[in-house]
Amino acid sequence: MGFPLVSIVIPAYNRPHTLQIAIDSVLEQTYPNIEIIICDDSTDDRVQEMLVPYLASSPQIKYHKNERNLFLENWHKCFDLASGDYINYLMDDDVFHKEKIAKMIYFFNEFENIALVTSYRQTIDESGQFLPPIWATVKLYQETRILDGKELANFVLTRCINFIGEPTTVLFRKKDLTELFGVYKGKQYSLINDLATWLSLLSKGKAVYIPDTLSYFRLHPDQNSNKMDLIKKGSEWLDIIIASREDGFLDTDDLFKTALHCYRNHVKKNHQYVEDIKRIDKILITLDQNPLI
Repeated sequence: MGFPLVSIVIPAYNRPHTLQIAIDSVLEQTYPNIEIIICDDSTDDRVQEMLVPYLASSPQIKYHKNERNLFLENWHKCFDLASGDYINYLMDDDVFHKEKIAKMIYFFNEFENIALVTSYRQTIDESGQFLPPIWATVKLYQETRILDGKELANFVLTRCINFIGEPTTVLFRKKDLTELFGVYKGKQYSLINDLATWLSLLSKGKAVYIPDTLSYFRLHPDQNSNKMDLIKKGSEWLDIIIASREDGFLDTDDLFKTALHCYRNHVKKNHQYVEDIKRIDKILITLDQNPLI
């Protein structure tokens, strides 16, 4: 099969120190055919200055400084500039294990209908020290498993937890993502843009879960994704539950109700989402009156 090109795409923002660690972890990969695409949304020049020696010595690194802040569009720009057959996003504060790409791409080469490959990710602190798992990062299995896409999606949706992982965690084929990153059924998600993309991919095929630590997820106070609990992510979860039902997930009334009740139970004490609770109650009434046959 050879070594198809893998694009590691990094939406960078004002973190030159952790970005340098992230880049080094890509350059240390045992997989031989990788390009690194960095799209810099920073408000200063520190990232650009840090990259000067890298750009001089590593031709596989391609750097783009945005003239204005693109925010979510920066993720789309990274994707568009990638030339690889495979894509793996890398957050500028996360780290790859050196065998991540080699171990993951094996499954695309050896098995059919694989839509994404993910793994256990080790949480780390600001200095890189290991932290105990949080509720979203617990190890799902002790052995490698190939999972039905619908079953994995339903498992996540009925628990309202993204067990699949953050953008850093997942490798996928570029051609399989037919909507923009973070767009699901025509809607752009911002706080759960990774899950939106995983659902889009899982509607097309199977997932592989590897129990080995193949990436490191950094937890720190100022991270862009420091909105770990469901309440902070608000109505996006409800929107994606409803959209997933229309896409063939949660295809029984019991599964759909379980997902709705999961979200409702999390936000019922937060008055900010009273309209969501009303939406859920209307859906549940309709389901009871018109059960899915």
